[in-house]
Amino acid sequence: MTLPHSATPVPGPETGGHLADLPVAPELPLDRTHPAQRDLRGDSVPFLVSASATAALRQLGEACGAGLPAAAFALYLALLHRYSGQSELAVGVTNGAGVTTPVRARTDGSFRDLVRLAGTGLAEAEQARTAKVVHLWPGFSCRPAPRVAPETVSCDLDLRLCYVDGELTGQLVFATDVLDPATARRAVEHLLRLLDGATADPDRSVAELPLLTAEEEQTVARLNGVPGEPTDVGFHQLFEEQAARTPEAIAVRAADAALSYRELNDRANQLAHLLRETGVGPEATVGLCADRDVRLMVAVLGILKAGGAYVPVDPNDPVERRDGILADAAVRIVVATAPLGTAHQVIELDAELAVLAGRPTENRPPERSTCGDAAYLLYTSGSTGKPKGVVIEHRQLVGYTRAVIRRLGIDGPLSYAMVQPLTVDSSVTAFAPPLCTGGEVQLISRDVALDAERLADWVQTRGVDCLKIAPSHLRALQTSPRFAELLPRRLLVIGGEASDWRWLRALQRLVPHCRVFNHYGPTETTVGVLTLAVADHPEAEWETAPIGVPLPGTQAHVVDPAGRPTPVGVAGELLIGGDNLARGYHRREDLTAAAFVPDTLGGGPGSRLYRTGDIVRRLADGTIAFLGRRDDQIKVRGFRVALGEIEASLKSHPEVRHAIAVVREDVPGDRRVVAYIEPHGPGFSTAGLERHLRDRLSPHMVPQAIVTLDRLPLSGHGKVDRGRLPRPAEPATAPLPPRNELERLVAQVWQEVLHTEEVGTDQNFFDIGGHSLLMVGLHHRLRATTGREVELLDLFQHTTVRAQAELLSQQRRGVAPAATRGRNAQQNALLKRRQQLLQAKRGHHE
Repeated sequence: MTLPHSATPVPGPETGGHLADLPVAPELPLDRTHPAQRDLRGDSVPFLVSASATAALRQLGEACGAGLPAAAFALYLALLHRYSGQSELAVGVTNGAGVTTPVRARTDGSFRDLVRLAGTGLAEAEQARTAKVVHLWPGFSCRPAPRVAPETVSCDLDLRLCYVDGELTGQLVFATDVLDPATARRAVEHLLRLLDGATADPDRSVAELPLLTAEEEQTVARLNGVPGEPTDVGFHQLFEEQAARTPEAIAVRAADAALSYRELNDRANQLAHLLRETGVGPEATVGLCADRDVRLMVAVLGILKAGGAYVPVDPNDPVERRDGILADAAVRIVVATAPLGTAHQVIELDAELAVLAGRPTENRPPERSTCGDAAYLLYTSGSTGKPKGVVIEHRQLVGYTRAVIRRLGIDGPLSYAMVQPLTVDSSVTAFAPPLCTGGEVQLISRDVALDAERLADWVQTRGVDCLKIAPSHLRALQTSPRFAELLPRRLLVIGGEASDWRWLRALQRLVPHCRVFNHYGPTETTVGVLTLAVADHPEAEWETAPIGVPLPGTQAHVVDPAGRPTPVGVAGELLIGGDNLARGYHRREDLTAAAFVPDTLGGGPGSRLYRTGDIVRRLADGTIAFLGRRDDQIKVRGFRVALGEIEASLKSHPEVRHAIAVVREDVPGDRRVVAYIEPHGPGFSTAGLERHLRDRLSPHMVPQAIVTLDRLPLSGHGKVDRGRLPRPAEPATAPLPPRNELERLVAQVWQEVLHTEEVGTDQNFFDIGGHSLLMVGLHHRLRATTGREVELLDLFQHTTVRAQAELLSQQRRGVAPAATRGRNAQQNALLKRRQQLLQAKRGHHE
């Protein structure tokens, strides 16, 4: 018996499957539409099915009234189904007369059912007298197969079986540019594993038959079996223990102030007393709206010490979104570092923390265990159009902190730069480990974090051992000639979005003294759950960097649509288990039940798994590689963005009839959200829609381009045809040309940064595809091109070619720019707030 052709079926008009639209993993057997006469270089893996296993398969076939060929054919169909995820398959069957005809079979029943269907299909194919398909179908034929390894093949994968002297002998023939011998051997092992399971329990569903080899099961068990650390105390108690050990060491530092562990602990205790006076206790939510200075850490620890859970909101967010989050979280009181203009009660921490004066500074003796209390609520973008609050308890925060300290090899006090806001959970990696190991949290303001020159000055002056940062943020800083100077001394942790592997490897080579890690994890699993040490894979050749292996105490499972583990190389959804899963979504039991499901993969009683929605595959050593998303939730410049939330805001505008939001990458490496609008009638104003969106969405979620169409293109099924959505057009009116050489020079730099052929001198940078990270690149290029110093903050205030040229001309004449001339400290603070508000209206990235 011969089973030629690809082990991944070509979807016909009647085929389909849950994973049919997923990216195909490079380690999987592929099906390419080769020309019929094209020859590919081939190799093969021979194998033998024992006499006992062959006899069992034959007996099953005969019991189904079909025979051994039908049972072998069913086994082949089962393998195709488990590799592809398709429940309906079409396979070309060649009969004794050499005629090939398609046989269709569904695999959603038991294996016994599949044997009967296979027998019927073979019987029909044997009667065919006219060929109806070409070689592109996966195939099956009943004729002797040669036992020599072919030098050439005409397709990616052929499975050939022969029945000789009571045994099945076989060859897996493969194209060497698609598979390597190790992958082909695993495919043979998967086939034999299916055979054992099918003959042992033929009434079992095909989707539930065991597929993983013993080696694969052992690898998964080893990686998932690393125990976690104890989580029997609250996070603030870990900090208190550290403060007792190193009271005079610097705990937190900002540009204009620093606090020792003793001072930070005292101030946090004073705030905790004040909060308890207002009624804050266990499970009480407390809003936190603060810039990155030492008061931020006082607020975090003070809220935790009072028994509350902090709910961070960004000062740059629209008031409607900020108040909506505080209302959803049932916040009664907010700790802030500036006036908020909100109906909530506000404790404003002034620069001198005078509001805390006179209150007790002693630690409050623990009255009860706090490990199960909520520590923080972090709101993420929701696909339903409403942000959802993820509740993280102390035990999860402590579990993550101790696990990441262990994984990153943190063995003593180190300095950590925090370059992200508290509303992004990657900030936890920057403050939690140091506060438990005697290290120093360095709070980097937004304007410094985006300015490579100033960040390099900070790093060189104060010293930074560890930095966690989003890849798009770091790439923007990389345009500076001082890039190497801003990198940390010990640890560089990249996280928040997918990273290019070659770029990560180049970073590791640039700083061989510093260990570079790729770190992955949804907010629902407490910051991060997988890591990849780049230096451990010096010879690897990947496109996208894998996301790694589980932290201690975490289990990572890759499963097919039936919830069964997938073998090496086969795409599936990533499910996360372990002690660091969030409690769930605040007051959203329905969403919690859908995302946090019972653990049926080896967890203890009551254990859960979180469905990440990420499609991944496992590499041969157990490392997990990211492939894509199951839904429309994506990452843009490190921020989690749910297109559904954007679309809900678009459709809430009274003049919008229909709308869709997509992520486009028309320029490689520059992902941006584009909205397509179908208005109710003529006279629609995109400017009004932009104002509408800025009042409702976080800045990073506001589309960077809005395209108005008379009708959105539809597919034959009546859905929006995303493939026919046009690229955002250039401005219809002719852009104003430069008036002088300096404007021409600035315009040229804009063209390079924005990857466009023409810009007008009066066009706003943020209206033609710019965002704050691109502004960072523009800043570096303008300084390099003109040889003049210019502040990044001033560029945010001068957002046209003409305005920036005027700014540079003033610098050339030695005149202080109007935006900075004669400012005192208070005016500088006010301008900073104005700059933040401007960015909130434009759309930006931390």
